[in-house]
Amino acid sequence: MSIDNQTQVKVHQKMTVTSLSLDKDELKQFCDILQQRANSAAEIEARLFLKNENQTEEVYEENKATLKSSFKLKVTIAGADGDQHWGTIEEVFNSPNFPESVKSLYIESDLTLRVNHNYHPHNSFKVFLDFSKPKIFDFSFMPNTETPNESMIEVQGYDSTWVNGVFSELKSFIDKRASKLSIVHNHSVYDVLVWILGFPLAFWVCSKFSVPIEVSFGSNNIYLSGALYLYSFVITLFLFRVLFHYLRWVCPLVEYQNKKNSMLVHRGSLLALTTGWVGSFIYDVAQWILEV
Repeated sequence: MSIDNQTQVKVHQKMTVTSLSLDKDELKQFCDILQQRANSAAEIEARLFLKNENQTEEVYEENKATLKSSFKLKVTIAGADGDQHWGTIEEVFNSPNFPESVKSLYIESDLTLRVNHNYHPHNSFKVFLDFSKPKIFDFSFMPNTETPNESMIEVQGYDSTWVNGVFSELKSFIDKRASKLSIVHNHSVYDVLVWILGFPLAFWVCSKFSVPIEVSFGSNNIYLSGALYLYSFVITLFLFRVLFHYLRWVCPLVEYQNKKNSMLVHRGSLLALTTGWVGSFIYDVAQWILEV
């Protein structure tokens, strides 16, 4: 195969996906958009494809047809249970074995051409969506850092109109489907919350336990009562950290919504828990202010 070797400037656009929520139908719609853009790249490539002087017209047309058909996308979808599914968009999404919970999606538009024909097209894109969620009880991960996620979109090519058009369309599609509370995955959000809510809640819990601690020990054992206050304070901050991890888990940065959508139950439980805890805290504070 040979191509038009005119001098051109390569354009490269890349973005990290920082907030996205999709169900199966929306994910299929996203893949269909990618296939349409791959088809337009195939048309551009066919126009640039040159006939070798040693080729017959029949061979040239066959190679041209092979070139265009190689732009049919192959997607790789990994399930949360470790199963992987690879094939065309229709084959994967219509499969009875399509995973209930999707862990990742990977598409590379020039994969077939590079692997099967050692051919690098003028224009291509690469998409990786990482639907993994942070573990709730992984305390090796510091809550004040950003939630790690490798989701990204990369579009490159020599046709700036195609590259910029594809990138803008994909960005617009993603921006309209932002995930809920993606802000909690940002850097230092935990630090702000622990100062505004965590420490006041910890002092409030200590005050709630002050009566039983003083009645049981009082001045007879200052060391033990002090230790109980300290443990109450530390355990409260520990539970606050677990709840923050839980919040990140139920509201992932890049979310795949399955049909059962058990996340709604978890979100309801988290909302009830935090509303009860913080509500009691606000009520007590309001009473204290009114008494003063």
